[in-house]
Amino acid sequence: MLFAMPDINFHALGPQRARSGEDPLVSFLLNARKAPVTVSARDVARLDSHRLQLLLVAQKQWEADAVHFEVTEMSPSFREGLERLGLTSDHFDRELPQ
Repeated sequence: MLFAMPDINFHALGPQRARSGEDPLVSFLLNARKAPVTVSARDVARLDSHRLQLLLVAQKQWEADAVHFEVTEMSPSFREGLERLGLTSDHFDRELPQ
């Protein structure tokens, strides 16, 4: 019997958080719950605490569900934002226990 791997849900963060309502990251994460996720941070010009909190909570939840969660293509300003907000610049580079 063959088992298909679930499709990975992909989301690219915009340069900055949407100020005119809910950030698209929120609806993406809600819709992708219990499925593998990849979030690209290549275009992030400034990482704010709200977005970081969303990513950290999602990382913990996906880890608890034993489902793949990855932040990729981290721009230099995204990494600087991690440090500015109290994490190491390689926080999302680490392999998390499954």
